[in-house]
Formats: sequence, structure tokens, C-alpha cells
Amino acid sequence: MDLLALLLVLPKACGLAFALLLLRAIAWLVNLLVLSPAFDPLKKIPGRTGTFFQSFLDDVLDPQQSTRTHDAWRKLYGNTFKFQGFGRHDYRLMTFDFRAISHILTSPVYEKPWQTRSILAGLIGRGIISMEGHEHKVQRKALSPAFSSTSVKELAPILHSKAEELCDVWEKEISQPVSTEMESKEQGPALDTASGISRAMFDVMGLGGFDFACSALWTREVDPRDILDLYLPFLRTLWPSEKTKRMNESRAKIRAMGRKIFEAKRARTSVKESEAKDILSLLIKSNLSSTLSDEDLLDQCSTFLFAGTDSVAIALTWALHHLSNHPQMQARLYDELKASLQTKGPEDYDSDGSDDSGYAEDPKLRSAQAQRDWTKSLESLPYLDTVVRETLRITPPIHSTIRVATKDDEIVLSEPISVDGRLSNSLKIQKGTYIHIPIEGINFAEDIWGSDALEFNPDRWNKLPSAASNIPGFGNVLTFGYGPHSCLGYRFAVSEIKVFLAHLVLRFNFAPVDGLKITKHNTFVTRPYTEIPGGSNKPEFPIRVSKRV
Repeated sequence: MDLLALLLVLPKACGLAFALLLLRAIAWLVNLLVLSPAFDPLKKIPGRTGTFFQSFLDDVLDPQQSTRTHDAWRKLYGNTFKFQGFGRHDYRLMTFDFRAISHILTSPVYEKPWQTRSILAGLIGRGIISMEGHEHKVQRKALSPAFSSTSVKELAPILHSKAEELCDVWEKEISQPVSTEMESKEQGPALDTASGISRAMFDVMGLGGFDFACSALWTREVDPRDILDLYLPFLRTLWPSEKTKRMNESRAKIRAMGRKIFEAKRARTSVKESEAKDILSLLIKSNLSSTLSDEDLLDQCSTFLFAGTDSVAIALTWALHHLSNHPQMQARLYDELKASLQTKGPEDYDSDGSDDSGYAEDPKLRSAQAQRDWTKSLESLPYLDTVVRETLRITPPIHSTIRVATKDDEIVLSEPISVDGRLSNSLKIQKGTYIHIPIEGINFAEDIWGSDALEFNPDRWNKLPSAASNIPGFGNVLTFGYGPHSCLGYRFAVSEIKVFLAHLVLRFNFAPVDGLKITKHNTFVTRPYTEIPGGSNKPEFPIRVSKRV
């Protein structure tokens, strides 16, 4: 009898549970589409709107469109305005106002969206890039000593060694007879510079990050499912796509390798005994008090590989592209680099940094010190510095960044905007509002950089416009971020670019491939692609390379 009663009640209970879930879903939709938008303060400011479900995300996130979009919208609406994300229920803020940007990037109210953090955590684990709040603060404090200026200087020999190795690889490639439509006897064959540089940077991070030889230099339309994985991340576990399976396999291999390296290093590392200078060893030393768990440290390994490889490789590839298109600038940089060697060659230093220490020294020790000192001299070369700065301005590896308000807030602006028809020096922000900070848009703004903002001109850095001098961030660009989430490894990244540029420009001439069109595509980084007429674009960057006589 009890069983019969249970069978009679069970359908009613299931029906009631389903009805409650349905009511909750309806309430969520009503709040999302009707109630929340009705009270959104962004309704009261100017901006780009359209039909109810019309989206303008491609206009602001696609590098092929965003330059025109930023320019047109700023002329219409000013420096701070709204636009529709996924529809009229999803008003988003975009601002070029430096005071507002400084507040957004430094205030704990604003965090990376959970969707972004979910994807990053799936790719590289719970490292510093994918964390927020207290966890981020703890990780940043533990990581900081490994990225100090002193620690970065110790890695100079690795940079020079890998830069020379890349030069040797390219010299071998261009010396081989190649018969392709991109071959040119006068300017040399076309090499996919993006591939070679990415492999070299992976090797640098292997040795500089973990003292592990990867030897990568010698190894040779939106999917609807991606949208589902973005907003329903549990599907990646319950119903993984082929892409997710490959990603999980790759991550498992990286993690297994990282665990082996980590265990071996921890066994050898102590404050007094270990002389290792790689980032992981320094991190283990600084973490002897167990601030971070072993899993946290392993997640940092994945983060180093991701953040320390892609963004630097892309910046260096763009630098060669710009120099190939401006032979006079390339010649000027070559002359400066050549002069720096003639003033004092790499072998003119002893291990103590003096001209003559009075002792016979180990050639390896002498060479390592010479490389550190040449790296230091590269930091003081004015034209090399401006070439790197201009590259990071006009082709930033990060196109833009997004933050979401975790609670209601009010942003003070440096210039007033129209709020409900009246001028106001501040703007109220509702919890859950997405805010887009257009890094590339700021870098391309003519009212900030001048009428030649879209041109590659390193000399602009010798006399910056006053507006550009007020940009928050390292070196007056937002490429490395700003505030507590700024890039910890910016010193290492700039040093990598300068050292590799020095070796490459001293060894080779670079020239563009005639008729080749390079486009940009936005993922987590702005990656260059070669446009193939009538076909799909390729993630390549061919540049003609010839050995200097």
C-alpha cells in the first residue's frame, strides 16, 4: 500500500519540481530581458542601439572592423558611451576616458567576466591570469620575486642563446634551394616567421621558466558548440566536443610534464643550496612557507607557457613586419646595434663586469656575464627602445579587455557626458554591467597620438603628445595592462623582444612579400593571419629573409 501511494505521489512531486524550475527560468528571463534593462543607468547615456536582439560585438571585437567602429562612435557619442552586446537587454559600456579606465582597472569592484575566467581555467588551470580577489592577491605576491629586475637579468644568457639558435635555423632554411611562388633571389625566400619565433619563445620559456629544454625550434566561422561551452561550461565535462577532448589531452600532457619538473626541482631547491635562476626555482624558493599549494604552482607553469610565449612571439613577429615595410628604419636600427657592438664587444667583459679582473676565468662564465652586460646596453639604445614601444602601440598583442561590475558603482569621468539629457561628471554602473576597454582603439586615436596614429613611426616617442603622456600603463600604453592585474612579466617580455630583435637584425635583412595581405584575428591574443584569396586564412606570417653580407 505504501509503495502504491509513493507511485501516486511521485509524478505529482516531479511535476511540482519541474513547475518550480520552469517558474524560476521564466523569472530569470523576465529579469534579464525586462526588469534589469528597465533600471539600467546606461539607458540614459548616448550610444549605439539597434533592434531588440541585435548585437554589435563583432563591430568592437573584430580587429578588421573595430578601427572604423571606434572612430565613428567616438565622433557620434564622445569618449564614453553604451552599445548593445547580445541585444537591447545587454547594454555595455565602452570608454576612452583615462580617469574612468584607471578606476576600472584598479578597483576591486571590477573583475574579468566569469566566462573568460572559465575558459582560461580550462586552458591553463587556476593560475594568476584566471584568478580574482584574494586568490589573485596571494598568487601575485608569491610570484613577484621571480619577475624582479634582478631575476630577469639572470636569464639574459638564455635569451641570447635561443636568439642565436633561431638565427642558425633561419640561416639553414634560406640556404636551401626552394622553388615556390614566394621565392625571390634578390630579397631571399619567404619564411613563416611566426612559426619560428613561436617555437623559439617556447624554448625560452622552457629554459627560463623551468630549466627544461623543450627543443621546439628543431621539432617541427564561430562554432555554435563553442557558444554552448562558453555559457554552459559543465557541457565540457558531460558532453565534450572533439576540440575539448584535444585540449584536455594537451593540458594533461603539459600537467604531467610540469609535475615531473616540479618534483625534481623541489627536491633540489633550498634557500641556501640551489643556484638555479629559472622562474620556477625562484618561485619554489619564495614559496617555502607554503603560501601556494602544489596544484597552484603547477597551474602557474601552464600560465607561464601561455602568457610568456604567445604574446611575446606575436609582438616580435609584428616588429619584423614593420621593419620589413620600412627599410630605412631597419637600416637605422642595424647601424645603432652595430655601433653598440663596436663600442664594446660581447667578449670584452669579465665575469665581474670589469674590463680586467686579473684572473683567468671560465669561458662559459665570461660569456654569460658578457651576455648580461650586452643585454643591459641594449636597454639603453634609444632607437631600439622606440621601435619596440611603437610596435607594442600599433600592433598590441591584446586587442582589448573586458571587466564586469560585481556590485553597483559610480565612475568619475575626466570629461562630462550626457546623462538623461543633462551633463554629468560621473556615471552610475549597475551590478553585472560589462565594460569594454579598447586598448587598440586608444592606441589608434588621432586626438591622442596625432594625425599619423595609424602609421608606424618610432620617432613619435622622442616627443610624445601630451594626451599620450597621460595614458595609464607601462610606457604610456595599456599593452601590459594597469593596476593589480597588470602583467608581472613585462620586464622579461620587453627584454626578450629587444634581445631577439638585436640578433635577428644584425644577421638578416627583412623584406615584405609582394601582394601578400596580413589580417588580424582576435582570440585571447590578436593573432596575424595570411589572407588566402578564395580560401581560409592561414596563421602564418611570411617575410622575405636574406643574410646580411
